[in-house]
Amino acid sequence: MAETKEIEQPKVELQQVLDAVMEAEPEVVSFYGKKHRICWLHNGVTRKFSHIMLKEADAWKRNVKVTACVLLNRRNGLWTWVLLKAWYWVYWRWLYYVRDIDQVEVMGVLDAAKKKIQSEPLALATILATGMMDTMMTMARHEVGQAGRDGA
Repeated sequence: MAETKEIEQPKVELQQVLDAVMEAEPEVVSFYGKKHRICWLHNGVTRKFSHIMLKEADAWKRNVKVTACVLLNRRNGLWTWVLLKAWYWVYWRWLYYVRDIDQVEVMGVLDAAKKKIQSEPLALATILATGMMDTMMTMARHEVGQAGRDGA
């Protein structure tokens, strides 16, 4: 006889995790003994991420700068903007030069931050925007025909 699989109610722990995701509750991470709440990342923070990733060549310094952005992110978007504009340049230097944070602390913060970005809409928007760029390489009609003959 074929075995029938029964559908069971998820355990309370899984229901609590689902509820936390649906309510967009901040995740609490421990960073050098202090508890920080990681909320959904604002557009200004993700824009700062992109700028740092493109401009900073040193990988360790880049990770510290991104960590500083995540830790300065707040639930209130205006307060996040003020912190990024006024305090970011001091904060990342303090973490990098004075505090000399280690990889484990950085990875804990970045792991929590990755869960707090809406990656699916961002990826779709990036794909659509890439197709609309005027700097994309395009082929002329005779190049398309030549490429088709060469490939066949």
